[in-house]
Amino acid sequence: MEAKKGGRMPRKIWLARTFAAVYVATLVFSGGASVTSAAEEDVVLAPKVIGDPDENGAPPSGTMDFRDVDVGNALTECPQAGEPIDKQPKPLDQRAKDKVEQLSNGGDDNKTNQDYACFPQDETSIAVNPTNPKNAVGGANDYRLGWGSSGFYVTTDGGSHWYDGIKPFPTNANQARDHIDGGGDPSLAYDRDGIVYYNDLHFARENDESGVFVARSTNGGFTWSRPCIPAGSTDTAARCGGNGDVRRPGDGVVSYFADNDNTANGSVPANDKNYMTTGPRPAGVTATCFAPISKTAIPAGQPGCPTSIIGVDRLYVTWTIFFGNLGTINFSYSDDRAYSWSPARVISGSAPFCAGGVTTNGCDSNQFSTPTVNPTTGALFVAFENFNTPDENQYLVVRSLDGGTTFQGPFFVSVVFDVNYPRSGQNRLDCTARGQGGRSVLTNSCFRVNAGGNIVADRRGGDFADDLYLVFSDNRNGQRVSSNADVFLFASKDGGATWIGPTRVNDDPSQQPTIAQGTRDCGRVAGRVCPATAQNFGNDQWFPWIDISNKGDLNVVFYDRRLDASSTDSEWPTTRAAPNGRPGNYLVWNFGAQCSITTTATVTTGTTSLPAAASQCLGNEAAIVPVPTSAPNPVSGAVIPGGFQTVFPFRNFNVSDTASNWDYTFRAGIFAGDYNNVAIGPDQTAWALWTDARNGRSARAQPGHNPICEQSDVFDDEYSAQSAGTVRNSATQSMDLYLATPCPLEAQDKGAKGP
Repeated sequence: MEAKKGGRMPRKIWLARTFAAVYVATLVFSGGASVTSAAEEDVVLAPKVIGDPDENGAPPSGTMDFRDVDVGNALTECPQAGEPIDKQPKPLDQRAKDKVEQLSNGGDDNKTNQDYACFPQDETSIAVNPTNPKNAVGGANDYRLGWGSSGFYVTTDGGSHWYDGIKPFPTNANQARDHIDGGGDPSLAYDRDGIVYYNDLHFARENDESGVFVARSTNGGFTWSRPCIPAGSTDTAARCGGNGDVRRPGDGVVSYFADNDNTANGSVPANDKNYMTTGPRPAGVTATCFAPISKTAIPAGQPGCPTSIIGVDRLYVTWTIFFGNLGTINFSYSDDRAYSWSPARVISGSAPFCAGGVTTNGCDSNQFSTPTVNPTTGALFVAFENFNTPDENQYLVVRSLDGGTTFQGPFFVSVVFDVNYPRSGQNRLDCTARGQGGRSVLTNSCFRVNAGGNIVADRRGGDFADDLYLVFSDNRNGQRVSSNADVFLFASKDGGATWIGPTRVNDDPSQQPTIAQGTRDCGRVAGRVCPATAQNFGNDQWFPWIDISNKGDLNVVFYDRRLDASSTDSEWPTTRAAPNGRPGNYLVWNFGAQCSITTTATVTTGTTSLPAAASQCLGNEAAIVPVPTSAPNPVSGAVIPGGFQTVFPFRNFNVSDTASNWDYTFRAGIFAGDYNNVAIGPDQTAWALWTDARNGRSARAQPGHNPICEQSDVFDDEYSAQSAGTVRNSATQSMDLYLATPCPLEAQDKGAKGP
């Protein structure tokens, strides 16, 4: 909230989350005296006579004295005289390294987050500087402050050393508080000038306030601008903060909903699951700025939109807005380096294959949108998962060829076979006991899982200008009693209107259950009975992400359990009890897969057979996907494509050096993020960034508590993006060490009490 003229700060009302006490403080600047009064049992200050210039009594701390002052600026670079020579921290450490830590330090994986807070990091995103391939910036949900915030991790030497921190909280000028502290859902993107942008979600933890924001960095990700929700009711009255705050109103604000009753009750729309991309404006599209409140368009070069702030690329953000029964995919863009953003608009559209929406054929129940831009034409494509179906979900794509002025689609990609996952609260009550909600999970684990992946446009232009690649994972080859999630690739050769697939990316043994084995639907619908003993149809692969090099090398990363084939011990033995569990498939590795695209050909819905030039990186079950005329509802017992693939064009390899036990990630292993990431730089280097729990240890004496020893970190590794690159290590040494690793006594809080 902005300072008033005369130097008097407004009254602030602070609300605690778990009690109704109200703390009211007034900060007065008058005659050089600062005065603070308090009425809250948790904050006790010495008595102060209002207006007393002598400041009798003990003064408050600087933090308390200036708690209402908005510290915000528009700088992303500043002088750094006095930089420390030795930048390697040397904490005092009395622990003896256990065998897991010793083994985990033996490879070339890098722990990207540099904190020692013992809290989780998850949901990774990474981008590589197109002007400097040794500069990469990653992001993650970072809990080092004790709650979810937006962490950043930056390197300028190819990943050998990392610097990290927490991105500044957005200024909240329209509420009683001066910032929104909850944060996460990060995505990173560079423009062609080498400016990097950090897109994330921020939210209040005690009410329905939420917003989608973008900060920028001009020094490779070391420091960031601070987004600012504008105060005032008109564009001319809008201000960011107090005197001396030089930021432009609305800087970095994509979408924002203030709460109307200070209660978490869904009374206002909620922003969620954002992602961003950048790319050139299509031919004929001119740059535009937008007023901070009215969102009035201002052409570049006009007052309020100087050409000096226009960026080389257009920035795009897509996200979900939930309200009532709606979950629409929304879109906004910026031409002025994230200073201003176009009005949000719904792009998920309607189609005959969407049913049960608020409107006829409305595709209005969606999540997990990811955008991509063709770097030669500027065409924009957005993929998302849709839930307007009677049974299985579906993946859809929309496109814009004019920079977002108009959209075409949605176009049908595939059914997503995911309703037959094991589910907490139904057949996995062991997960319910550990604190998991009614979420899909995997065999032997209780972290929540989803089908989400992403879409990427071919970078090469020319004959490849209409080529797109999309990955997601589902459980079509598993059952509710025994998951077998796999990663599938779909390709389009006509700009997203027609799709070819599926191609199973992971090449481990996998087979779809037969009718004799109870079918994939058994245990979910009345009358579909599963065998008494759960079938083991394969391993689990999930959270895929895809990128493509400027030479056509497809690179996919995903989590994989194939290397753990026979383990029986685990942190939570109940998860291995029949019919939920099975030997093996417990420990987690980060895997990669590569395949090269060197030829292409146009394929449309009218194409009768796939030409050889369009068949690279496709499995033998891949075919043109027919577009349904109504919401898909697969017949029980039907053979689903992707279950009997025998040709595997993707070379699989291990990226992570060691195993990871996801029961140690976050509060009894119920969360490890919702996605994974890989990015390819201009020098053909692939950067994998993933959530890893190798530093986690057993905390069963206090299940579901972070700390004592539950912990996940962000790890990275770099390797050749070319499909003929170096074969990676197998990382199978001493796997049993990770199955149930005790928390070292010297690491435990000596004052901690058990439940």
